[in-house]
Amino acid sequence: MKLTAAFLVLSMVVLMAQPSEGFLGLLFNEVDQDLQQEVDQDLQQLDQDQQQELDQLDLDLQQLDQDQQQELDQLEQKKLNQKLVKLLHK
Repeated sequence: MKLTAAFLVLSMVVLMAQPSEGFLGLLFNEVDQDLQQEVDQDLQQLDQDQQQELDQLDLDLQQLDQDQQQELDQLEQKKLNQKLVKLLHK
């Protein structure tokens, strides 16, 4: 009888305890914090990777613009040279 009463009392104590008060609560809380930290680090790394890609795309675009402008300048210079040659031959 005493054993049954002790078992029932201990069962009630365990059942009435809040989940965060016990060992499992601490364990789950620690696992949750570790997962959150890992997710945050992954997101930060992803943001850094995306920023690097954007920076590289900006540099590539600037280089393309410079190349295009240089080609236009060369074409214009070539046309001017042709006009000059025509004028000199007249």
